[in-house]
Amino acid sequence: MALPTSPSVVVLENDVSVFAPNVDSSVVGVVGFASKGPTNKATLVTSPENLLRIFGEPDTAIPGQGLEGAIEILEATNQMYFVRAANTTAAEASATVKFGASPAFQLSGFTAEQPSSIRYEVFDNAGVFRASSIVDLKASSTTDTTLNTPQKVISAAFSRDAVAGADVISFIDGDSIFLASKYAGSGATMSLSAFDPGSNTTPGDFLGFIPVTVSGNASSVESLAPSDVSNVTTNGFTASSDLSLNVYSIYPGAGYNLRTKNDGSVKGLSVEVNNLGILDKIVVNNDGSQVESFDVNAQPSSLQYVESIIFEDSANDYKNSQSDYIYAGVDQDDDTSAEDFLPNDFGAKLAATGVAFAGQDSASTNPGAPKGVGITPRFVKLVESTESFVDGNSGFGTIEDPDTGADITALIGTSTDKTGIHALDDDVLNISLAVAPGFSDDAVQNELINLGETSKNFFALVAPPYALGEVQDAVDWINGRGARTASLNNSYAAVYWPWVQVFNPFAGKEEWYDPSIFAARQCVFTDSVNDPWFAPAGFRRGRLTKPTDTEIRLNQGDRDALYVNNINPIANDVQTGIAVFGQKTTQRLPTALDRVNVRRLMIFIRKVLLQLGKPFQFEPNDAFTWEQVEDVIKPFLADLIARRGIVEGAVKCDSTTNTPLRVDRNELWCSVTIKPTKAAETVVFEVNLTSQSASIS
Repeated sequence: MALPTSPSVVVLENDVSVFAPNVDSSVVGVVGFASKGPTNKATLVTSPENLLRIFGEPDTAIPGQGLEGAIEILEATNQMYFVRAANTTAAEASATVKFGASPAFQLSGFTAEQPSSIRYEVFDNAGVFRASSIVDLKASSTTDTTLNTPQKVISAAFSRDAVAGADVISFIDGDSIFLASKYAGSGATMSLSAFDPGSNTTPGDFLGFIPVTVSGNASSVESLAPSDVSNVTTNGFTASSDLSLNVYSIYPGAGYNLRTKNDGSVKGLSVEVNNLGILDKIVVNNDGSQVESFDVNAQPSSLQYVESIIFEDSANDYKNSQSDYIYAGVDQDDDTSAEDFLPNDFGAKLAATGVAFAGQDSASTNPGAPKGVGITPRFVKLVESTESFVDGNSGFGTIEDPDTGADITALIGTSTDKTGIHALDDDVLNISLAVAPGFSDDAVQNELINLGETSKNFFALVAPPYALGEVQDAVDWINGRGARTASLNNSYAAVYWPWVQVFNPFAGKEEWYDPSIFAARQCVFTDSVNDPWFAPAGFRRGRLTKPTDTEIRLNQGDRDALYVNNINPIANDVQTGIAVFGQKTTQRLPTALDRVNVRRLMIFIRKVLLQLGKPFQFEPNDAFTWEQVEDVIKPFLADLIARRGIVEGAVKCDSTTNTPLRVDRNELWCSVTIKPTKAAETVVFEVNLTSQSASIS
């Protein structure tokens, strides 16, 4: 700012309070199979309940322990991304709800000047009596003098008598008048009789009823003479395979199929249609409980039109409008069927669906094209029913034994499409730990580890197969010897063994769990009580409280043999309990990065530096900016020293790091040097016996 030209006191403000951002090191990525939920997408879950709602319960039919592991880890963190792997065979489950037509009549021979009465009786598709009433049709019944047409008189009469929205609906179009019951389906009936005004016994002499049938061509139905109109009845129908509402689960998976478990509980999705009336109610049940309910009808002009609620909206590239579970579409076969024989002017098309009613051209000439004068076919109803979702495929492939390596392509995925494990490759997610519980195949584990190293974003935790054998078998496994091998050597991964026994509430019994699950859980716990550069091991931060036993019990010699081969033992001591008793990475070269705490420290530092460096992009590459960079990094290093992450730290950003050649390449270089804090893995007490004094100098 410009200073005053006259003597004065000026206060300038210069904000140099830049501080390192807080980077969450406890975000876990879990890859596995599930019975339902989004596929090949890293989905944020914040609690075990949230996980189960989205992906379903663990099931013995589901390979691996992705869900089981995710539940255990979620007890220690609320930041987890679950990737449900699925191969190309994954398919959505579906259910079909039938459409039915209400019993209906076409009225003829009526004039506005000729009053009469109509008696009706309505029965639903179960044969249950619903309503009976008499409606007076006369223009003098209303003060509205504009009711001078048959259509307006009948419409006003049914509306006035509160039946249009209750038990009978009037349909009016041009010179035709239709009446239809609100009840639909095979067995639903409506009876009509016409009488002179004020009489329920003397037939009227003005009116003919044409029952609208669906069993044959409507043109063959003769208009009934006035003397024959008493107790004329027409039946509704169920369009069994010709016209239906096809409902699909949003995500592929067998879990969307309705199934009953041994305990009698119902698992999976079902769709239910009930409360038949002007508005039908579509209910979605998940695991036997209602999760959604939508009031719908077949009126395209209505906000409750079924298309507006759950129909597929392909134009906007999403599968449903309101539901979190289903989307739908109307299907009609090209064969000549019941709905093809409704009168031309009884409806031409269910708008925006491509479904044509009677009056359509033949399938051979112009399928689905309406002809004649069409009306909104509000008489079409969904038939009351409950349908199970079937034919879903979870895309498990042929995986039976995780050690066989059979069809693991779904779990691995591809980097191009970001599927399977590669769905974790996203900087925005900030994942710092990753597991694929229950899968010990070397191809799966190497893909997970290599992705962590390539992205430099996360640390992978893995384990040898279950029932591997003895200690030597585990040593052979990690060194690439034997039938089931890994041959691991990478600082972005750690191996834990043996497997641990945990009570599985979904199976109702103790089961063997992948130890990488609990290694990840202890990393998260460590972050909560200390920082990621503290070793997630020992009795302070490595004690496992839920496991009740280990696959084998390791003595000191066993632990020594494992540790020298970069396998972190799960110790089971009768006095001290079960605990993670090692923190080696799989890196064989003896450097600081052969320890878990240092590797996790470096992942943390990298993520912080990425954030600290962004404000300096496109700034002048000169000494002033270099000094600013140093001023930002120094406090960060001081904080790491104070929090016991490093012993020493230094930063240099000047002309020695930024040579003319680098500046010409538009590069700013900053050298950061740290000495990481080592963990005291072995504690030695030296006891000296003396016959002199007990002082130590």
